[in-house]
Amino acid sequence: MKTDDNNMKIMYVDISTEGHHLIYLNSLLQNVSSESFAALPVSAQNIQGRVRTFPSPAIRTVSGYKAWIRDLKKIVSEEKPDLIHFLDGDSVMRYFGLGLSNFKACKIVITFHHLFSGKLREISMRNMLRQANAGVFHTDIIKQRVRSFGCKNVWCIPYPCFLDVDMCQGSCKRHEVPVLLALGGTRHDKGLDILLEALKSVKEPFRLVIAGKEEQFNRDYIERKIQSYESSVELQLRFLSEQEVLSYMRNSDIIVLPYRKEFDGASGPMCEGIYLGKAIIGPDHGSLGKLIRQCHVGYTFESESVSSLAECLNQALAETFVYDVTAKEEQKKLKPEAFIEKYLELYDTLL
Repeated sequence: MKTDDNNMKIMYVDISTEGHHLIYLNSLLQNVSSESFAALPVSAQNIQGRVRTFPSPAIRTVSGYKAWIRDLKKIVSEEKPDLIHFLDGDSVMRYFGLGLSNFKACKIVITFHHLFSGKLREISMRNMLRQANAGVFHTDIIKQRVRSFGCKNVWCIPYPCFLDVDMCQGSCKRHEVPVLLALGGTRHDKGLDILLEALKSVKEPFRLVIAGKEEQFNRDYIERKIQSYESSVELQLRFLSEQEVLSYMRNSDIIVLPYRKEFDGASGPMCEGIYLGKAIIGPDHGSLGKLIRQCHVGYTFESESVSSLAECLNQALAETFVYDVTAKEEQKKLKPEAFIEKYLELYDTLL
């Protein structure tokens, strides 16, 4: 096996190139190995490296998933990579690792971005990691949870801030009327409805920016919920460019993550917010709650509790939050260079 970083041939596999999928992939393609390439759906765009595209069927059906595996197998036989890195293990968990045995000639790494509860998901993760050489998780609490399933080949590589910006330290309150930012797709698990309900009881002045792709909670729903404070809300319900994300991040004071209990994993807006020195409001469960508390980067509320979130918002809006030494140390872990170094360490260990 090759161990020189410039000669490692890694095949990166994903089923999407939207949003953070693209940023994550490009970061690895640009910085790990000049021999590496991506195997992606034919619609792939803006990839900063070599790509093998193929007509990818919908993998939400068994037949579509099997066809996807066959296409990947063909690419592997032609390219002969040293290692295959599946960048989104969450998306194929429903198949319990079916077909991964086709790639035994290569080392296999699977990155999981979340931990979904349930016995079937636990069994699926065990099956997938049994056929892989390593599983990557973005928080230590999830890594330890997966180890308790009996999986020993697990690594923690913190999700970094991918934005093209220097780390910011100091006071997290710059506006006379603090700006709350709810960033990202309006999915059910992200709990935007909980935030909108909680803000009805908030007494402190605020501005709220909701910016991201319109999903389960659509514009009509949001506009109905914010009627009592609509003059304090800015809606940008669309896919955002990296520069737009950075602009909204910079112009906010507090990042709000009203996520439901079903969500446990890395949060891009949280990592970016910490890197930029923002106060974070998040639920007290799982990885998010533990990181906010242990790293001193903000406030937690009782998960899925409207009244607890309202109380938390009032406190955060009334105070000026300043990062201490512990919070500043956490910021350093989120540098993109540290992310690449950890992946290089993993690849070198396997190869």
